[in-house]
Amino acid sequence: MLYFFYGTLCYPPLLQAVLGHLPEVSPAVVEGYQVREAQSVEGQDLGFPLLVPGGDGAPGFLVRITPEDQARLDFYETGYVTEVIAARDAVGVVQPAHVYLPAPGRWGAGAPWTLADWAARWGAIAPEAAREFMALRGQIPAEQALARYGQIKVRAASRLRAGEQTKPARLRRATAPGDVEITALGTGYARFFAVEDYTIRHRLFSGGMSAPLDRAAFVSGDAAVVLPYDPIRDRVLLVEQFRTGPLARGDLNPWMLEPIAGRVDPGESPEDCAYREAGEEAGLTLGRLIAGPSFYPSPGAKSEYTYCYVGLADLTDDAARPGGVEAEGEDIRPHLISFDDLMALVDTGEADNGPLLVLALWLARLRPGLRAEAGAC
Repeated sequence: MLYFFYGTLCYPPLLQAVLGHLPEVSPAVVEGYQVREAQSVEGQDLGFPLLVPGGDGAPGFLVRITPEDQARLDFYETGYVTEVIAARDAVGVVQPAHVYLPAPGRWGAGAPWTLADWAARWGAIAPEAAREFMALRGQIPAEQALARYGQIKVRAASRLRAGEQTKPARLRRATAPGDVEITALGTGYARFFAVEDYTIRHRLFSGGMSAPLDRAAFVSGDAAVVLPYDPIRDRVLLVEQFRTGPLARGDLNPWMLEPIAGRVDPGESPEDCAYREAGEEAGLTLGRLIAGPSFYPSPGAKSEYTYCYVGLADLTDDAARPGGVEAEGEDIRPHLISFDDLMALVDTGEADNGPLLVLALWLARLRPGLRAEAGAC
């Protein structure tokens, strides 16, 4: 069947991730149409494109695909419908071709969309996300997979970030190709977060490979946490909110004292996330960020990786406000307390959030120098 691609599928790495191979393509244009960014009901540009009437013509490619290709495309393009449209090829011949158009009323048309601008921002993340999305085909319904796509992009960005990090192996073993074999991988649960089921073998310290092991991982993206600190007033800002984890454990009090925290969205750095979350959760503008230890909170079961920062701030009595994103169900209360009160919370166990403990101890190490630098002592 002949298809016309006008958007992200014109990007070869993404097309290969979706189809599993690269088909032959030829340039074409659809007259009387234009490519625009999809827009949510709230008016937010979503990044992916729509083909809509109007304009001087939409450029793209004509592609002949197999029935298997069509099935894979239909899964990937959930939320779109196919129609036949007239496309003019490079020699001027007009041919009927199938095209994916937005389902009526699903999205609005926003600003003009170009492949070059999209690829500059999403060119690395999108193929990585598409591979994970396509792996869900046959495991969960397409609409459920689409509902997870935002989280899939977060996970893809986290995976790329992990691949760029080179860490020392002075004491622990250095890895080599073939040290880990994944013989089976399935998705046991996939909603906002996901649980992946693995069958693996790994290299033993004594040599050789382990027996096949069944393992599961709770999949979430990277996170950034920041403890605001005012070295002049020697005070910090904590936030308090309800947390499901302590509730599930049976904790008598599931309200937690924490540093400001949030997931690192695709396309932003951990530092950008720290600044953004400070504004969202406490209405706070941070100054310089000082990187602390970064770590896996629970490597036996979770993929999450946490970036920690101390954020210098002017913590006057009216510096913070209650915050949170209402659409995400967040209800957050700020607390301005002295450094000594923070350490007392650590001593009594009222501060029992892992990133907060790490940052409290890290700040204790940095505090004399920060206060001297600020002229406080």
